Amino acid sequence: MGENIDCSVVKDLLPLSLEGLTSDESENLVQIHLQTCKKCRKYREELINEKQEMESSEKENDKRIFRALKRRRYEMIGLIAGILSVLGVILLLWFQPFSPTKNGEEVYPVKEHYEQPADYGNQDYQGIAGLALFPESEGISGNIEEFYYDCKGQKLYQAYQIYLKCSYDKEAYETEKNRLLNLIDESTGRGTVYSEEETFLPCVYAMLYDEGYEYALLDEEDGTIIYIYLQGIDRREVVFRKEYLPTDYGQAGYYFETERDPYRIYQTEWEKMNDET
Repeated sequence: MGENIDCSVVKDLLPLSLEGLTSDESENLVQIHLQTCKKCRKYREELINEKQEMESSEKENDKRIFRALKRRRYEMIGLIAGILSVLGVILLLWFQPFSPTKNGEEVYPVKEHYEQPADYGNQDYQGIAGLALFPESEGISGNIEEFYYDCKGQKLYQAYQIYLKCSYDKEAYETEKNRLLNLIDESTGRGTVYSEEETFLPCVYAMLYDEGYEYALLDEEDGTIIYIYLQGIDRREVVFRKEYLPTDYGQAGYYFETERDPYRIYQTEWEKMNDET
């Protein structure tokens, strides 16, 4: 090629140049031409902008595809869990006459249920959380207005639904609120998190995880605090008001409906194993 090339040739070469596909000689001629040709420089800028917009659009499409696949995965998990639950019920009903019993009661199914405020503290809890948000039953500084505790399942799996509503005077409310906000788990050093987005009331949560939720709702106007723990509970089974649920609590179950990182102050089983070794 000669030292001077036409604009039409440069425009043909520019897409290749931006991709790094031109030869050294061609690239040199293109750069020499761009130094003196304002129109071709402007055309090059347009190509760069189009390329950047296309790359940005492709990234956004990739994100949408990823979110759709993730949601689909959760839907499939929910469907499979539903099918397995139905099969489990069928098998349970089928073999129920042959279940081992002791004193006329089933040995393996775990069932525990309380609904009276006076029963708070009597429950034999063995779930995956520490229930650190829930106040000690002895010496509680507030009045227990409502209490609901339900545990059901088998030895290897239990579903929990715990709901506690307490009312406090102004001073006691501030004391309890500070306890919740400054709570630190000794085994992990992790603290609770305050949020105004999880529910329609401000909340302090110790765990928002795939398999369980533990949080406290703060109603400063009424001077009440509501403590909630859910493990393996479908939102359609909760006994309290649905607006007390986290915004992303799954309609079909207890998995997340939106993308965010799970959190809990407690040790996972994996962390406990590592500590022991």
